[in-house]
Amino acid sequence: MTDTTTAAKASAPLMSTIESLLQAASAFKNFRALTLLGLTFVTAVLTGGLFAYLASVTGIYFLFFLATLLSIIVLFYGSNGVGILLMNDAQGHPDSHSIIDAVLLSLYTSHRLLAVVFLQILIVLAVIVVVAIALAICKIPVLGPLLYTFVFPVSAVVLGILVFALYFVMLPLAAPAVWSGSSVFQVIAQLNMVVRKQLIMVLLSEFILMLITGFVAFIITMVIVSGSAITSSMSLGIIGFGGGGLLGLASGFGFGGMGGNGHMMAGMVGGGLLFAVGALIPSLIWSKGICLIYLNSTRDLDFSKAEEQLNSKLDSVRKKAEEARERARDLAAQQKQKAGANPVAATAGAVIDTQAPAVVAPSAPACPVCHAGISSDDVFCGNCGNKLK
Repeated sequence: MTDTTTAAKASAPLMSTIESLLQAASAFKNFRALTLLGLTFVTAVLTGGLFAYLASVTGIYFLFFLATLLSIIVLFYGSNGVGILLMNDAQGHPDSHSIIDAVLLSLYTSHRLLAVVFLQILIVLAVIVVVAIALAICKIPVLGPLLYTFVFPVSAVVLGILVFALYFVMLPLAAPAVWSGSSVFQVIAQLNMVVRKQLIMVLLSEFILMLITGFVAFIITMVIVSGSAITSSMSLGIIGFGGGGLLGLASGFGFGGMGGNGHMMAGMVGGGLLFAVGALIPSLIWSKGICLIYLNSTRDLDFSKAEEQLNSKLDSVRKKAEEARERARDLAAQQKQKAGANPVAATAGAVIDTQAPAVVAPSAPACPVCHAGISSDDVFCGNCGNKLK
C-alpha cells in the first residue's frame, strides 16, 4: 500500500505535465495568434519577393541580400509577437493584448532574446577556454598524463551537460521567458536555476510535446492529402483540371492536360494556402507548448536569490570598474597639479637631473623633481611619482 502511494505521488507531476501540455493542442483556437502568424509569413514572402524582383530587374544584386535580411527580420519580430499572444493564452489571459499590441511589444522586447542567446554563447565559450587551459596544463611532462586522467572525464561531462542544456533548455525556454516580460539578466538567472533543478522534467516535457505536435501534424497531413485527393478527382471530372497541390498537378498533367491556365493557377494558389495553413497549426501548438513548459518548470522556483546573486556580481564588477576609473582620474589630476606647480621640472626634467646632484648631498638622496627624500632602492618617488631608475 505504501509503495502504491509513493508511486502515485512520484507520477503525479508527470501526469500533471501531460495534462497541461494537452492544452497546447488547442492553440489553433487562438484566432489572434493564428492571424498574426499567417500575416507574418505572407509579409515575409511578399517583402522578400519584392526586393528579389527588384534585384533581378535592376541588376543590383545587393537587393537579394536585403530581401533575405528583411524577410528574416519580419519573421523574427512577427514570430515573437505570436509568442507573446500564446504566452498570454498559456497564463489564462488570451484577450489581454490585441494583434497590434503584440507587434509593438515584440518590437520593444524581442532584442532581449538576441542578447540572451549571445550571453549563453559567451558562457559556453568561456567554459571551452577553461577546458582548453586545463588541457594545455596536461602537456606538462610526467605530471600531465596523471592530470589528464581526471581532466578528460570531468571536461567531457561538463561540456556535454552544458551543450545539452544549451540546446534543450536554455535556447528553447529563452523565448518564453522573454515573452513573459523578463529582462535579459532575469532570463539568464531563471534558466540557470531551471537547468539545475528541473532539467529532467523539462526534457520529459519537451519529448511529450514533440509527440503531441507530431501526432497533430500527422492528422492534419492525412486530412489535407485525403481531402485533396477526393477534391482533385471531382475537379478532374467536372472542371477538367485536378486542383492544387501535388496530387492535383499530377492528375491535371496525367489525365486532363493543363486544363486551363486560370484553373491551374487558382488550384496551385489554393493548394499552397491549404498546406501553409496546415503548417501553421503545428507551429502554434509547439509555441504554446513551450510556453506551458516554461510556466510549469518555473512555477515552484524562487528566483529572488539567483537574481540577487547575479545582480551582486554585476554590481561588484561595475564597482571595481568605477574604482579603477576613479584611480586613473586621481592620478591624472595629481600629475596635472604637480606639473602646474613646477612647470620647469615638467618641461626641463633633464636640466634638473643634471643640477640635482649639486643641490642634494650624497648622504641625503632626494628626488630630482620635487626634492623629497628617497632611498637608494626606490624606483619611483613616493611624493610625486617621478621615475628614478
